[in-house]
This record gives sequence, structure tokens and C-alpha cells, in this order.
Amino acid sequence: SFVYQPNVVDYIVVHLTDSIYAYTAQRKVSVVEKAFAGSIENNLTVDAQAAGISQNATYQLGQIFDYTIDFFRLQKGDVFKIIYDERYVEDTIFAGVEKVKAAYFEWEGKKYYAFNYTTDTIKGTNGFYDENGNMMKRMFLKSPLDIFRITSKFGMRFHPVLHRMKGHFGTDYAAPTGTPIRVTAAGTVIEAGHTSGNGNYVKVRHNNTYTTQYLHMSRIIARKGQHVAQGEVIGLVGSTGLATGPHVCYRFWKNGVQVDPLKEKLPDAVPIDDKLKAPYLEYIKPLKAQLDNLQISK
Repeated sequence: SFVYQPNVVDYIVVHLTDSIYAYTAQRKVSVVEKAFAGSIENNLTVDAQAAGISQNATYQLGQIFDYTIDFFRLQKGDVFKIIYDERYVEDTIFAGVEKVKAAYFEWEGKKYYAFNYTTDTIKGTNGFYDENGNMMKRMFLKSPLDIFRITSKFGMRFHPVLHRMKGHFGTDYAAPTGTPIRVTAAGTVIEAGHTSGNGNYVKVRHNNTYTTQYLHMSRIIARKGQHVAQGEVIGLVGSTGLATGPHVCYRFWKNGVQVDPLKEKLPDAVPIDDKLKAPYLEYIKPLKAQLDNLQISK
């Protein structure tokens, strides 16, 4: 027989005898709950690893709080906690994170909880909600890049190419050339092209109120008329147009007027359905207690 194993769990057996036949099967999988707490000393990646959290779970922790926490403004002493299930084959071979059950972050003196809850058991729909039943996802991501540093904010500045004072109606996020640029909210691409000042750029209309634009791309990925989901990659960081180095200039319109997204009060999260709120609040009680009791290992 021939055995093909596409991953550590599944395998396919093809019998090559008088009658050829095949079947699929799985190795024995066990699920182990993990619970860790840590604090920021350097950055989330390093400190989560030091606390014992797996790389995949750390990535998911960042994704859960992507809408509420600015991970580039973390301070020493900020606290994070997570409860998640890991899968193991034959009790010894790590097979990935099954799911994150709950997470917690203490940032800028505020406490943020997140609980994974299935809202439709038939469709398997689930999402992360806070302790009051509000969805963790916001309409807009905090930034169009995963890794960046802000080099220029919204307002008047001395233009580095034109060498004169000029209004800068965007926020510059510096990152290496080729870094993926994420659209900060779902919407429709209304422009995707090139100008001498903007370089390669994409402009997205999200609704009748909000529009965003992403400038100086090295490569445009989205096309005009395309509907894009929140977080979808629409281009790559570059330095085309009036730019002295690789970055994305992120521009933000509200009701046709350019505003500073870092100062704008953006739409809040959508609450859980009223009929699900009572069972949800009951479901999270033991998870919240578990998070509250988690202590940072010294």
C-alpha cells in the first residue's frame, strides 16, 4: 500500500493489491488546554514567548485585539493573558492551536477582555466579544500595516521633497519595501492608479460617510471596482511619487472632508444579538474568573 500524509493529523491509504482501493483516516488527536499570563518588557512577540505562549497563539492574540489596542504604543508593565486549546497527535506531536477561548489585555490603564463565542451552531459562526457582549471587531483597523513606525502625522509640515511648508493631510507609516498594505475596512475600490505626487495608490469607499486612500505603493494589487474585505492586502509598500523612502501615506475622509484618523472617534463595535446575550454572559463567567486568577510566572 501507499500512504500519503498531507499533514500531521490526516493520512490517505491507497491499497495496491488485486483490487485497488483507498481510504482516508486520522491519527489519534488529543486536545490540551493552555493558560498563560505575561507582561510587556520588550515587545509582545518576545514577552509572549517568554511566558510560554506558542507562536501561533501569540499571532491570534494580536489579531483579537487588533481593533482596540495599538501594539506599537505598548508600555512596560502592560499585562496579557490567554486561554487556548492545543492539539497533539499521539499525545506528543504538536498539531497546532485548536482555538483561543479567551484573552485579556491591560493597556493604558484599561482592561480589555475577549471571549470566543459561537453565535450559530449550525453554520459554525463564531466571533470574539468583550465582557459586555460587544464584538471586538471595529469598523476600522488601527493602521494599514502590521509592522510600522509613524514618521509624519496629519497637519502642517516641512515637505521633505518640495522643501517648503505644506499641509500633510495623511499619516505616514514607514515600513520596508514590499510590506503588505491592508485595507482598514471593507469597501469598494473606486480608484487604483498612478499620479506624479501620489505614486501608485488605491482609494476605497467604505460607505456614504467614510473613504480611505493608500499612497506610494511599489505594487498595486487591488483593482478598480473590486470589493475588498477588512484586512485584505490591496498593495505593497513602496516609495513611488513624492517620497523619500518606503512608506504608505494613509488618508482618511469623513463626509468628504479629510480628517486625522488617529484623533477621529470611529464607529463602535456591534453588540451580540439580544437573544444571545443572557446565555453569552453565563458562558463567559468561568472563563473570566479563570483569566482574573491567572498569575504572571516569575
